[in-house]
Amino acid sequence: MDINLIFYTLLSSVVTAINLVGVMIVIWGFVVASLGFIRMKLHRHSTPFFLIEANKIRAILGTYILFGLEFMIAADIIHTFLKPTQEDLIVLATIVAIRTVISYFLGREVEEARHDQKAGKELGEKS
Repeated sequence: MDINLIFYTLLSSVVTAINLVGVMIVIWGFVVASLGFIRMKLHRHSTPFFLIEANKIRAILGTYILFGLEFMIAADIIHTFLKPTQEDLIVLATIVAIRTVISYFLGREVEEARHDQKAGKELGEKS
C-alpha cells in the first residue's frame, strides 16, 4: 500500500474526528444553555434576576461555541495540508477569516456578559 494513501487516509480521519469534537462541543453547550434557560424560566424570578441569569447563560453558550470553533479551525488547517491547491488555500483563508471574526465578536459578547454578571453581583451585594 502506498504511504501517501495511508497518510492521506489517516489525516482525513483525524480531520473528521476533530470536526466531530468541535460540533459535539457546540451541541453540548446548546444543551447546557437550554437546560439552564428552562430551569430559569420555570422558577419565575424577578426581572433583574432573569437578566443576570440570562447573561450567565449567554456567556456559557458563547464559551462553548468559541471552543468548538477553535476545533473546527484546527481541522480546516489540517485538511488544507491534505490538498494544498490554491483554491483550497483560498477557501481555508475565507473560512478561517469568517470563523475568526465570529470568534472575535462572540468573545467580546461573552466578556460583556461576564462583566454584566459581575456588575449584577456587586449591585446585589450592595442591596
